[in-house]
Amino acid sequence: MNYNNPLPSSINNIIKLTTIVLFALFSFIYLFCIQNDVLAEAQYVFSGGLTTYSRLWGALIITGFLLVIQYYVAKASKLVGRWYALTFFPSFVVLAILTSLNRAVIEDFSFGQWVWALPLLIVLFILLLYIKRRLPGESIDDGDYHLSRYLWPNYAVMFLMMLVCGANASADDVFMYELKAERLLLEDNFEGASRVGEKSMNTSPRLNEMRMYALARQGLLGEKLFDYPQPYATQSLMMMDDTVTRLHRFTCKNIQKALGAWANTSVTSFDHYVDLLRKNPSTCHNPLLADYILCGKLLEKDLRGFTQVIKRYYDLSSPVNVRDLPKAYREAMLLQAKAIGRDSLNAFVDTLMLSNYKDYCAIMDADESDLVRKNRLRRSYGNTLWWYLDN
Repeated sequence: MNYNNPLPSSINNIIKLTTIVLFALFSFIYLFCIQNDVLAEAQYVFSGGLTTYSRLWGALIITGFLLVIQYYVAKASKLVGRWYALTFFPSFVVLAILTSLNRAVIEDFSFGQWVWALPLLIVLFILLLYIKRRLPGESIDDGDYHLSRYLWPNYAVMFLMMLVCGANASADDVFMYELKAERLLLEDNFEGASRVGEKSMNTSPRLNEMRMYALARQGLLGEKLFDYPQPYATQSLMMMDDTVTRLHRFTCKNIQKALGAWANTSVTSFDHYVDLLRKNPSTCHNPLLADYILCGKLLEKDLRGFTQVIKRYYDLSSPVNVRDLPKAYREAMLLQAKAIGRDSLNAFVDTLMLSNYKDYCAIMDADESDLVRKNRLRRSYGNTLWWYLDN
């Protein structure tokens, strides 16, 4: 004969322990590995720069706070068995609110979509509690102690809440790239900052500004300038109006400090700023300055200006010296050789680059549709000065 008995405490304890561990792991990893940059930016902006966010302690404290919420919800609701995972619902809502911060919410200090979503979720949770109270209590048939019947429903609900929480995070990949690059620069991790979003075609002036600075600090700006999308000309090197320190922990002020002097309010253009640095005896020998001036000329598509300026910083009297130039500079010198004449082009010492350029020209002259030709060029030579100048 079967009897309906209350759910054994051993099963309830296993359900409680495993779901708590599952939630704690998800919360900590999510905060520590994925959302730490957003939270750091939010704390910096909301505190006016007075406090900073600790990646480790922030994840630990927030996770602990969410577990406290869950403890009191479980105690008040008395949910057990298959329903126990619902006690994490308020904690997931709080976690979703904290990690849904985006550029607009942080800069304008607004609640965004939560103004209407939070009341609806509260009503939904109260409705679930009401439905549970109308149902019979959790019981188990005598001899039918299959733990999986009670664990898997809880795990399924937990997994669903994790998905919804993660899907609610900011979908602005460029904003996330900016925050990550900013953090890495503040940690002096220039290599890491230069690699942020390197496979993505999406970018912004601010993201490029930070990545180009990271390359410059590694001495690689001239070598890898066109490894990234460059639709912003010299703004990719320095946004002269990127000075709002209450919103950003890293601005063009940091770049100007590395170059040797801050621009005053009368200096509004990049060209004016670097020209002043070049004429100043205390900054003209800064090793970063040459790359910023030369790359500025390339991004402005000013090859004539580039060939005039490069002689100030490099000895071009020997073909070997030309061969040792950074990649973008060699590509510009090849175009200069072509402009001078066929003999100069054939005498170009970098035979591999010369062969690539001839292949580039052959594709440009190929008898095929513009779309096919552009796709071929983009795949093979999208990281060259030649592609940049022709698009």
